[in-house]
Amino acid sequence: MSHSPPLVDTKLAGAVLVCGECEERKDGPTRLTARQVRKELKHGLAHMPVRLRVVECSCLGLCPKKAMALVAMTQGHAPLAAEVCREDDVEAFAKAVVRSAK
Repeated sequence: MSHSPPLVDTKLAGAVLVCGECEERKDGPTRLTARQVRKELKHGLAHMPVRLRVVECSCLGLCPKKAMALVAMTQGHAPLAAEVCREDDVEAFAKAVVRSAK
């Protein structure tokens, strides 16, 4: 007999995934760390009307050259993926996530 786990409601509207393995690759980003990107995204998404969790994860399978892979998943919207090389790219991604969640 199959038993489904109990589901619970959360206050989260989605998640932003930061690839933690990109920075470890020899052809990964030279100036970004996953921890730094997570911190910048949390700051950039702080004023959103909905709450998103920013987490570091294992490989997302995008594996960009000299960049870090990011994916944002929000309720009712298609996932957004980006390859960021600089801090400006992280800020632009945060703004795109805010626009898409409205």
